[in-house]
Amino acid sequence: MHRGRGMIRTGTILDMDMTSLGAALREGWDWWTGELAAMLPTRFQGRERGLSGPRAVLDGDGALWLDGAPLDPVADGTRRRLMPVVLPPAAAIATRTMLPRLAPRDLARMVALELDRLLPFPPGTAISGARALASQAEPGHARVPTMVAGMPQPRAAALVEAARTHGIEPLALLWQSPDNAGLTIDLLPALVASGAIAPRRDSRPFWWGLVAALFLANIGLMIWRDVAATNAFAEEVEAQAATGTAARALAGRLAREAATRKALIAERDANDPLSLLALTTVALPEGAWVQRYVWTGESLRITGYKAPGSDIQTALRRTGRFASLQTSVSDPTAEGGGGQPFDVSATLAGAARPKEGGQ
Repeated sequence: MHRGRGMIRTGTILDMDMTSLGAALREGWDWWTGELAAMLPTRFQGRERGLSGPRAVLDGDGALWLDGAPLDPVADGTRRRLMPVVLPPAAAIATRTMLPRLAPRDLARMVALELDRLLPFPPGTAISGARALASQAEPGHARVPTMVAGMPQPRAAALVEAARTHGIEPLALLWQSPDNAGLTIDLLPALVASGAIAPRRDSRPFWWGLVAALFLANIGLMIWRDVAATNAFAEEVEAQAATGTAARALAGRLAREAATRKALIAERDANDPLSLLALTTVALPEGAWVQRYVWTGESLRITGYKAPGSDIQTALRRTGRFASLQTSVSDPTAEGGGGQPFDVSATLAGAARPKEGGQ
């Protein structure tokens, strides 16, 4: 089955040669991209771009002019220059009519179907083209002013062959408005679609396709290399998992041992009896001597004799190692043979736990 003019007949695909199949695929691609472009809002659709560069002009006698000078015929096999060709004024007939708002491809198909109504040509004998004048359309109207141009198919094919004999390969076959040089209609697509001339072989799609294929291949190669590197790294990490676990366990054990050693050193410094004895010896005032020294780990008791007027409590408090100091002698003014007796009990600041005392 088929849909629309020029669509692929599924029943004849297997009977096509490669040239016909390629042309059908290109036509299908053009139709599909045209339909997608027509779905875009009007403000996002690209404006019709005019053909830039030099143009060859055909006169009524079939002579071809370029830059005001006539072109001479060239020998067969000569490389042709690619440029638009402007038709003679009397070669085509044009009319202005109101047609529905359609995509360019649908508009051309509609004009081709109704050409015998729009222009005085018998059915199947002429080619046509159309251009919607969107800038002249009234807002909200379903129909827009449209220029339609057409000419006999044999005449168009003869003009294309004449241009080729003069070394020009038509990029477009333009009808040009006598009132507005910027208003043109290209009749070459309709002539190629009719089969009257062979389509121009354009190698640009091939090269652009090759560039796109190489670009995609490059991206695929980069992704593959990245995945391979990631997998190799994961395998290396997995291979070193046992060593890493052992290293982490050893590091944890060393950290715990270091913390324990640090705590032991701090506890030893805080509860070392020899350092406390040295500190007390230096702190006692001149003339005092100790008769009894009792250390329990939490408290210290010192008894002995001191010189009259000296203050044992004040001397010990200045060291900062004792939280509280108390005097146990009921009569500190009584003096013995060696001086004034004293009995001082002190609680150690920051004592950790009770320990066995010494005397």
